[in-house]
Amino acid sequence: MPLVNTVEMLKAARDGKYCVGAFNVVDYLSIEAVVKAAENRQSPAIIQASSGTIKRFGVKTLVEMTRTAAAKSTVPLSLHLDHGTDCKVLSEAIAAGFNSVMIDASAHPFEKNIEITAGVVREAHARGVSVEGEIGVVAGVEDDIVAAHDASLYTTPEQAIEFKEKTGIDFLAAAIGTAHGVYKVEPKLNIDTLRQIRAQTDYLLVVHGGTGLADCVVRELVEAGANKFNVSTMVKQVYNDALFEYISNNREEYNILKTLDYAFKSITAMLETYMVLLGSAGRA
Repeated sequence: MPLVNTVEMLKAARDGKYCVGAFNVVDYLSIEAVVKAAENRQSPAIIQASSGTIKRFGVKTLVEMTRTAAAKSTVPLSLHLDHGTDCKVLSEAIAAGFNSVMIDASAHPFEKNIEITAGVVREAHARGVSVEGEIGVVAGVEDDIVAAHDASLYTTPEQAIEFKEKTGIDFLAAAIGTAHGVYKVEPKLNIDTLRQIRAQTDYLLVVHGGTGLADCVVRELVEAGANKFNVSTMVKQVYNDALFEYISNNREEYNILKTLDYAFKSITAMLETYMVLLGSAGRA
């Protein structure tokens, strides 16, 4: 199946009261794992590329790898650029065939964020590409983007409404206290922000920093109105741990294909658990 526009996938999730997992990939194997997990669970899924992956492969190669992996799939899949801060790279992704992009101008003052985001929206929409924007700060580390936990600013429903109206974004990442990377302490989430935005609008809402949240918290976020749920660190952890485990247990074996197959199966199984948890399983 050809890749689909992310916004249509998320509208279906909003109307069906479930959430779509957006999984950050690092190579072709991890892309294949997302596709395999989505097929196994008959779930829509979003394949995300962050700045580090884009630097490694380039936007055109990532588009071709994703299209190749998804070609025989029967479930809705899309390719999304995560945390884009370089407008040149965003333009390349829009032109190359990404289905959606995130412009992260949240480090700028609110009005400047609006100005930058609106410009990307105009360019993307002209090519049928949907756009994610962010207000507030999601703390932690996402590739080259670093934000201190003490700088984390919670988004207000009023800000969310103003930002959406002035930029024309398709889906919104609101700061509710989640963080990128591994949680060192239990996060203090303001899930009521999502509830209030959902009560006042039909906006498509994104949760960043999904790795490490308890299952009950994830379910609560979905019930509160989350439509897109980002998972990045967990993919890398499972990938690394699987490679380490297989190599450690098979020190006299040097069949790299078996090692990679073990990692592939481990990543796929983890992704499937998220699809079930988010309620997207069986929704393709």
